[in-house]
Amino acid sequence: METVVKAYAKINLTLDLTAVLPNKYHGIFTVMQSVGLYDNVTVKTGKEGLSLSCSEKYIPCDDRNTAFKAARLFYEKAGIKPECEIYIKKVIPSGAGLAGGSADAAAVLKGLNNIYPGALSYKDIMETALSVGADVPFCYVGGTRLCQNIGEIISFLPPLSSHVLIVKPYERVSTKDAYARFDSAENITHPDNDSFLFYAAQGDYKEAVKYASNMFEALSDVKSGREIKDTMNENGAWFSSMSGSGSAYYGLFDSEEAARKCADLLRNKAENVFVCRTKTKGVE
Repeated sequence: METVVKAYAKINLTLDLTAVLPNKYHGIFTVMQSVGLYDNVTVKTGKEGLSLSCSEKYIPCDDRNTAFKAARLFYEKAGIKPECEIYIKKVIPSGAGLAGGSADAAAVLKGLNNIYPGALSYKDIMETALSVGADVPFCYVGGTRLCQNIGEIISFLPPLSSHVLIVKPYERVSTKDAYARFDSAENITHPDNDSFLFYAAQGDYKEAVKYASNMFEALSDVKSGREIKDTMNENGAWFSSMSGSGSAYYGLFDSEEAARKCADLLRNKAENVFVCRTKTKGVE
């Protein structure tokens, strides 16, 4: 049996690091949003064993790959002998803060759940997702969600409908290095999470983002970030920010025309430029 799943990228509408937890992970307060930039993940069963291949040669295809790990853990938890071939057609840039790897893992879990209905409960799938990576549970459910603790506490929010311009600079960002910069920083100003959530809960995101901030952006060493944001803000974006730990930046626009005009201005200044829309699902 074969199934093809769209694995959607995510952006962070706001991202605060709130504490260092007893397990040494950073606690977060973030609102994640699925967007229509996606990888195609093909899951095919019938051949004994577990294998993964990818359109991009730099992507590891063993247990270092979150999609491979997700498949292995699914079979282990379900008590089923592995018989799965996975192929990932990559479009989401790596090292961009767009959760491409996590989205691929979520897509594998979705595909296997479709092929083996009832093999795992929803609770089992979400536990498996979290064991693969902190962003995988969100990528599985998708939409517009408040994510807390290490990201696995997920709360529904009214959907955001917007056109999105995503710009990936030539630089890549190591998440580990981004957290290290945060840990060594002093006099950090945190976003107003309560005010953001008050307006987000009403679906008033244009008001909510007035209280938004990405803690990684203030400490980012992505040199082209300021120019990208300024260009978006000067050409119709009602909000712009870095996504996750970077290096990608995004802008939210009321019209596709405005987003595409701004994209044309940035196309020669970045490695990748995408125009898409917000989505209500993480995988489909």
